[in-house]
Order: sequence, then C-alpha cells, then structure tokens
Amino acid sequence: MNAVPRTAGTVWLKKTWKLAHNPFPTTGIARLGGADDRENGLLYEPQVNADKFSEAIEKYVLGAAFSGLRFGYLWSVGSGPGDADARGFGKSVLMQHLVSHLNQDYGRQAYLSAGLDNDDAAEAPICGLLTSFDTAQIRSLNAALFTAVEFATDFREHDGQPTLVERLRADLVTRTGSDEPGALAAAVAEVNRNLRGRTLGPPNAELIDALCHADPTVAIDYLDRIKPATRTRSGGTYLATFLLFAAAAGMKHVLLCCDQLEDLASTTTAKAKRDLETERFRDVILETLPMADMLSVVVTMHPRAALTIGTAWELADLPTFEVTEANKHRVVVLPPLRDVAEATKLLTRYLDAARKTGADRAPGDLHPFTAEAVAALFDRSNRKPRDILRKAHGLVDAAAADNADHIDEAAVAMYLDALGPDTESDIGPISAAGASAGIDWSVG
Repeated sequence: MNAVPRTAGTVWLKKTWKLAHNPFPTTGIARLGGADDRENGLLYEPQVNADKFSEAIEKYVLGAAFSGLRFGYLWSVGSGPGDADARGFGKSVLMQHLVSHLNQDYGRQAYLSAGLDNDDAAEAPICGLLTSFDTAQIRSLNAALFTAVEFATDFREHDGQPTLVERLRADLVTRTGSDEPGALAAAVAEVNRNLRGRTLGPPNAELIDALCHADPTVAIDYLDRIKPATRTRSGGTYLATFLLFAAAAGMKHVLLCCDQLEDLASTTTAKAKRDLETERFRDVILETLPMADMLSVVVTMHPRAALTIGTAWELADLPTFEVTEANKHRVVVLPPLRDVAEATKLLTRYLDAARKTGADRAPGDLHPFTAEAVAALFDRSNRKPRDILRKAHGLVDAAAADNADHIDEAAVAMYLDALGPDTESDIGPISAAGASAGIDWSVG
C-alpha cells in the first residue's frame, strides 16, 4: 500500500491551516522599527499586561504632566528563583504601545482612562518619543537622543497614519493661522527666545526649517544626511530643537521612552564612558532647557543593568531606580505571565494577523492550537512572553512539517524538547538592525 505523500510544511501551513506565514516571531526579541509586524512588537497585545499598562499611564504619564516626574523606571526582575536573565518580559513593546497611545491624541485617552476629565487633558497635552541604546551603534546619550528625533519624523504605526512631526506641524499651522514655512519657523524661534535658563546652545536652524516644511520627507532626508560623528556629539541639540518645535505646536510635555539601558550599562562599555554618559543624563535632561521644562524619561531596568550602572547613577545624583515602597511612584515592574488566559491573549493577536483571507475563523480562534495545547505550552515555558512566542514559532514549524491537523497537548509534549536554545546566551548576541547611524523607524 502506497504511503500518503507528505506535503511541505510551508504548503501545509498555507493550504490546510490557512495561515499566510508562521504567525510568531523567531526569537521573541522586538526589533522596534522593523518591517515585519511579528518582529517589531506591533502585534504584541498590550492587554496581556493590562494592569501594568494602566500603571504605566498613572505613574509615567500623569506623573510627568502633573507631578514633575523626571525619571521613571520600567523593571523586570526575573521569572523566579534561579532566573538570572530578566529580559523577555515585554518592556520594549510596552514602551512602544505607550508612546503610540499618547501620540494618537496627545494623551487624552490616557488621561481619561486614569479618571481625569477633558479639561485636565486640554491642560497638559503630552506626546511620546522612543529611542534605544544598543551595543553596536547607539552607545551614547547624544546618539540616543538623535534617534528619538528620527522616531518623531519617521515612525508610522500603520501605513497612511501621520508621523508625530506631521501631527505637530498641522497643529502649528492651526495655532499660527499660516501654512508658510517661514511663519511656522518664526513661531518656533519665538519659543526659543522666551527660554530663561541654560541651554545647549542655539537650536539647529536647518532642522527647524525642515520640520516646518510642508513636505515631511524634507525633515527625514535632512536627518538621514547627518553623519554619525555629529549624532554622537550633538544629538542633544537636535532633540532640543524638536522640543521647541513641539512647544510652538502647543505641546506641554514629552515622554521619552529609552529602551535597552542595559546596553549602556554593559560590561563591554568602559567604566569611564558609562560614568560620562550617565552624567550627561543629569546635565542634558535635568539641567538644560527646553529639556528641563518639557522632558520626562522612562528607562528600562533589570538587576544586571542596575548592578553595573548603579554607582554611576548615584554619583550623578539621578533619581534612584530602586524597587522599594518609597520609590513606587516612579517604578513599574513587569511580571511573568500569570496564567493561561494571558498566554492565550498573547498568541491570538499573532494568529489573527496571520489568517489568510477566507480562512473562516473568528477573531481569537486558536487554530491550529487547541486550548489544551496552549495550557501545555504555558506549563513548559518560563512564562516570559519571549519564551512562549519563540516556542510557539517552533511548534508551528514542526507540526506543519509533520502535516498535523492541529497542535494538541500531546504534540506540545512531543515537539518542545526538540526545539532550539532557550536562552539568549545559547543563541548568541543579537543587536539592533538598521543603518549605521541608528534605528530605521521609517519601515514601521
């Protein structure tokens, strides 16, 4: 009797399961700004940690707008005894969702969800910026601040949505009653003249002109031409210039979310450089205008980074990042996933996005997984989102290759031991992708 020929796994996935591709990221490491939504964090469901997202709004957003918060800390501390790696909890994607949430309406929904009213929202409009350190390219505060300005000019969560700079320019046009770049630039210059305090020097006039131009690609192209050495030396000036533009458009507060502070704190970074860059956090963020008036910073933190950077942070007299009762107003700690329901929320958003047209599956359907399979996956994970997503990716590949009708509890038990490495140390170092100058936000 002839054996039934096996179908190639990719063909099975597409034809039988009606998926356009493997729904899950290969590593579970968010590459912010990338083109693949599986990998760039945009498919990560913020409701997985709904309480922590609300806590971040309360502490970071309301704190920045009404309590003078200058630094907030987004922590992960491990998934249990013996877990020394406190990465993979979703800090990067929570930051990305928070910034996008603020930029949709300048914080209005964030304020309302926390219990404030429309008058409060109108009193303190706030927008968000996102940046990141990495061991390959962005190893100084100035370079990270420059990348934050690129985020404002380049990043669109979805095609057709305006960038933050486009939104702000439209508001500036409304406030000035003119669409002429010269009139808009004059309004920005007026904000700068009204500063009373120490600055980093004159704003960048070319950047002001580019931000005020009707064509948004002018600012993008201008920033793309800036050489890496200038970014590393003068990124703070570019951010200060952007803040003047935002203030002229009516913005009161800007929340800067800074990812991967652990890369600045890496033991591969010389101690003298770590100390210098930490002092710059104080000098640039806390002591110069317009940053000192407008900017609040949220950085990621975990125990290994805290150990490495702690002394320099304390010597720079920056607000403590300790996870203590006295410091709880500026600290949010992301926990592991707490139950199967949270794991299910995590997986279904990716599955929904991968369904082919006509797949005839309701939103939230787990197919090809069974509910029991998700429970088995959760039980066999370290309960970090990264680990669950990575193992789900391997399960899909393995079961599709075997032409399984579905992935059930028995399949999870059979396949998981054959999957790849479980830790970043096994995989090897992974650094942010992008141009030599930093993260390419334009493809998001």
